[in-house]
Amino acid sequence: MKNHQTKKMMDAKTRIMRPVQDRRPRLRILLAFLFTLHLSLLPALAQDASPAESQAESQTQTRPHFYDVDREVTIEGQIEDLRFENRYEGRGNFLVLLVKEKGSGELLEVETAPAWFFRSDIHKGERIRLTGSLTEESKDGRKLVMARELKIGNQTITLRDRRGFPAWSRGPGRRRGTAW
Repeated sequence: MKNHQTKKMMDAKTRIMRPVQDRRPRLRILLAFLFTLHLSLLPALAQDASPAESQAESQTQTRPHFYDVDREVTIEGQIEDLRFENRYEGRGNFLVLLVKEKGSGELLEVETAPAWFFRSDIHKGERIRLTGSLTEESKDGRKLVMARELKIGNQTITLRDRRGFPAWSRGPGRRRGTAW
């Protein structure tokens, strides 16, 4: 009788039936070893990135910052410059404003929202009143503010709710909060 799970073969010298060894456990061990070896080599391979790749990575934000309602400030001033930056890896370009504060003349970097979120134009030289969370200093040594609300002229743009959650978090076409 033949058993399906254990095959038997004849040994030529002794004529004794012996089970054929199952090679599946060895194969599994070998695959697990190769997988572990692959994972251990990934950090070494990642360090060999080209200078262009490492420069692009340094331009994107590596340490995310969060909206802190306890550090909320209101600032009045004038927009000195505006630019689009890739702040977060895998996200769209954010509109970043450079605002000169009215009282002190200090330049502040203001992170607003992804570019696709805006329905209206913002121009250099416009007067602005913004409410946002003072987070930390930017790369240039300026104070960094994450904006929650912008008032430009007679228009109010709500970027985040009162708890700091982004109005754009549901993606294009699925805005939360007040329409503007």
